[in-house]
Amino acid sequence: MVIEARKEKYIGADYTSASIISRGIGDWKYGKIEISAKVPTGKGTWPALWMLPTNSEFGWPASGEIDIMEYIGTEPQKLHYTCHFGGINGTGHQSSGANSTYIADPFKKFIKFTLVWTPEKIEWYANDRKYHEYRKQPTYDYRMWPFNKEFYLIINLAYGGTWGGYAGVDDTKLPHKFMIDYVRVYQLQDTEGPFNLNIQPSPHGKVEVSPLLDVYPENTEVTLTAIPESGYSFKAWEYFSGANPYTFTIAKNTTIEPVFYNSKELLSNGEFNKNLNPWTFYVENNQNVSYTKSVSDSTFVIDITKTTGTDWHLGFHELGLSMKKASYKLTFEAWAEQAKQLLITVSKNYPDWSAWVTKTQMISTARKKYELTLNMPVNDDNVRLYFGIGRFLGKFYIDNISLTQIEPVTANKEISLSETAFTVYPNPTNNSFSVKISQCSYVDEQIIEILTLEGKIIYQTKLTNPESEIIPGQITPGIYIVRIKSENQIFTKKLIVN
Repeated sequence: MVIEARKEKYIGADYTSASIISRGIGDWKYGKIEISAKVPTGKGTWPALWMLPTNSEFGWPASGEIDIMEYIGTEPQKLHYTCHFGGINGTGHQSSGANSTYIADPFKKFIKFTLVWTPEKIEWYANDRKYHEYRKQPTYDYRMWPFNKEFYLIINLAYGGTWGGYAGVDDTKLPHKFMIDYVRVYQLQDTEGPFNLNIQPSPHGKVEVSPLLDVYPENTEVTLTAIPESGYSFKAWEYFSGANPYTFTIAKNTTIEPVFYNSKELLSNGEFNKNLNPWTFYVENNQNVSYTKSVSDSTFVIDITKTTGTDWHLGFHELGLSMKKASYKLTFEAWAEQAKQLLITVSKNYPDWSAWVTKTQMISTARKKYELTLNMPVNDDNVRLYFGIGRFLGKFYIDNISLTQIEPVTANKEISLSETAFTVYPNPTNNSFSVKISQCSYVDEQIIEILTLEGKIIYQTKLTNPESEIIPGQITPGIYIVRIKSENQIFTKKLIVN
């Protein structure tokens, strides 16, 4: 595998590169990881093999980070190994120490990097020689040892940045290639067999197990087949694999869960069945905001005890969404101890972080389902859906968040899209508008309807003459279809409501 850094324009950036992330299909707790890699050289390069916790319950760095190997081209003979955690020195950030190896010209050869991780210690090796070790303290303290849960693997090549670019960059050496020969992961076996296999239930599909046994002797080969229900697809065996069927050899007590998804749904955990993952929090200033968060009965609960009153100063978002230039339906259920205004944005997930779409919605004290139309003005494959809750004080609840693209109403054989059949003005409008039907198209007993892009009729009335003012009442801003029909003809036009 080759990760290549290039000088080229992309979404406001001057360079491109990539990361390979195993989260959700390659998550491990203890074991041995071997990676054979050849680093690039050149001022500004910053390749890394590292791990982050699957569920970052304390945020960074308190939830932990394991750096299997880091390298910066500015120091071409040094390879670095460490891990990070919250610590107890009062700064909120400690590490296992800055440990380096001097290997002559590592950019000219493949080196085998090995991490051995057990419940008691982490060890770092290069070409089978041990260079670093970090041990858990005799008295457990999560601030010093958050390495007792699943972590996932990241392989990336950064260019520049706070460390890689501290002495500048040398574009004349581009492109740079970070080369990976293989990645091997060996799990730590807890006990001898026989072992239990626990398949977690899913609301959107089932699992067939072969062979199906009460307990499994050590080294039994097992095949799991995920069968999604109608309207859903299989995504992965959470923390294990994306293969279906998935065949593996049992060497420990194993709990495994299939992940099914609606192919039209953009969000990965809007029902909060997976706790808060992958939703993350944003706070403008920790000194001015205090809150606690939890998931109770698959409902996201935020208890805000201190706030600035500015909506965007506190919020949560799902990052890295890909959205087209199209209309989207956002639905969610929410309520709060105090009725306040909620901010909703679709924003760039990269500098300058500005919003493509901004909406506000009053949230009442009673549980209610809300539906909004988000009109995305451009194609952007790296955006974030952000809920700004900085106005709220007390408990705020949200559940069943869904974001789907609205499919345009397509014409069937009855529908004529004739440009001369009728006109709509003004268009865009602020709710009321007029229609004028051409003489050749007008007949008695015509019906006018306003539909959402999903085909839901939200207004309907009879037309008594070829030119009429239509006052449908308050309509949520968005894109709609105006349809005029009689017994033997149907005409449609698009209507934009501001």
